[in-house]
Amino acid sequence: MENFIIHLIMNSKFINRIAGVAFTFAALAGASSCSLLQGNNAMPHFSGEGKCPVCGTIVTKNPVAQQSTVDKSFLKELLEKDYSIKEYKFDEPKRMTWQDDTIAETQEELIGSFKSKVVSGYNSILPKNAVVDNTTNDVYLYFTEDGQGNPGALRLRVQYYADDPLNYNDMVFQIDGFEYKFRPVNIKRGKGDGIMIWEQSDDELKVADKDLVYALSHCQYWAQLKLHGDDGMNHVKLISKEQIEDFSRTVKLYLLRGGSFK
Repeated sequence: MENFIIHLIMNSKFINRIAGVAFTFAALAGASSCSLLQGNNAMPHFSGEGKCPVCGTIVTKNPVAQQSTVDKSFLKELLEKDYSIKEYKFDEPKRMTWQDDTIAETQEELIGSFKSKVVSGYNSILPKNAVVDNTTNDVYLYFTEDGQGNPGALRLRVQYYADDPLNYNDMVFQIDGFEYKFRPVNIKRGKGDGIMIWEQSDDELKVADKDLVYALSHCQYWAQLKLHGDDGMNHVKLISKEQIEDFSRTVKLYLLRGGSFK
């Protein structure tokens, strides 16, 4: 047992000695003079190459380059990034103009959203949500058809019902931030119950109105209608998402049936 302990102690001393030598070598492998251990002003014991016989410093004239094991890929990635200032161009919103778009839907897919009704003596195709009377505020597109089902004119109908006469003669649609003017020519006015009055316009849309039609049927964000009264009073009506969808379906069905602008 005693021999084992002595052997263990001797091995421990040997291991510690090897570790000390390794540490010393690692620390001093770059030393060009043993004076490095003694301060900058000390005279070296040994200025050659090899091991100093006095202090044991390992002296070399060619320091060993240190090898780093740190992953430098992240630093390399940062250095290789392009930090130059780039100029980005964003498409500004533009006023919509008529485009001959491809229509994805078929007549059979669209027809379920419409109804047939006589309006002003003409058989007409209207959105199911549209109301034709003198007591409802509304705005919608519809089109007439002949006895064989051929489309006639695409029309814009506006209905105003309130207790204040407006006597509007022109209107402006604001669609996605742009104005589209329209001047109706077929306007009717009358008295409702009590103090109520009604005004409505029902006009054929011409070639000059194609941009308005396109904007109404392709509105992406919001739209409103402003009716201009003859005494400076205006009536503003926000157009709902459902009405915009009706505009789009009406124009598509009209074109699919062979409708066109004159």
